[in-house]
Amino acid sequence: MPAATRRDARFADAPFCLAVRLRHACAVADALLRLFAHELRAVTIRTAAYACTFAAMALMGLEFATLPPAAVVAEGGSDSEWIEVVRPFPAFAMTISNFDDDARYASFRHQSGGGRRDVLTFGDLSSAGATAVVELYRAGAESSVDEDVITASIGELRLSSRPALPPTIETKFGPVTVEGFTDHAPGGNRQCLKFLRSFEEPHFELSGWFCNAGLEIVDPAMIACALDHLTLVSAGSEPRLAALFARAELKRTFCGQAGVLFAATPRRGNWIEAARDPRLRGRK
Repeated sequence: MPAATRRDARFADAPFCLAVRLRHACAVADALLRLFAHELRAVTIRTAAYACTFAAMALMGLEFATLPPAAVVAEGGSDSEWIEVVRPFPAFAMTISNFDDDARYASFRHQSGGGRRDVLTFGDLSSAGATAVVELYRAGAESSVDEDVITASIGELRLSSRPALPPTIETKFGPVTVEGFTDHAPGGNRQCLKFLRSFEEPHFELSGWFCNAGLEIVDPAMIACALDHLTLVSAGSEPRLAALFARAELKRTFCGQAGVLFAATPRRGNWIEAARDPRLRGRK
């Protein structure tokens, strides 16, 4: 084919080749634009999610930073040195077989000394039925607490005179002082028993009281069995308190039962005597 003919053929095909190249370039550009749009949308969504998360965290931090003291604790009264903690995390747990409901938990902090009182309440203190209050006091820098003030709820009781020489009972925490008294309630007199156990190291005090629904004398063994069920849930930054409860667990009697598998607490019975003088197999 002559050179002029070939040149004319190339010139004739040039528009077609240009159109093919433009179409290919447009296809590539369209794919790149779609990929860019997809990535941009994903990045925008992730950025918005991160921004919302950081904004929520900032708002929460600002909310906690600007909370007034009254929003964290409830004042115990104008003349009280103790303030009640709102929604406290329970540090102790306890069950008493005489009560079907769980204990109501309250916690108080000393305004200046930093001491803590955890109070477990069983029953309705305003009723004439059986009630019990157990207080666990971890001392801070405040001065010693008056032993007559056992719990924040002791004011509900109408106390009679106490015996001169209070007896003691044996528990897993060692000897516990018990003192009987009569509660002169509006609905009638009730027999009650008050108990107290103090420790020097750590500076810890266990106290409380139990009242029957009538004039039936409170069995001291019931107090010992209830304390046998007292456990430490969280010691926080107090390893000496954790060690105290660990040592107490080694002395646990399971309310006079044979062992942990038979530790259900009966409602009546002389459990202390059973623990002190267990009946061994082969002995009469």
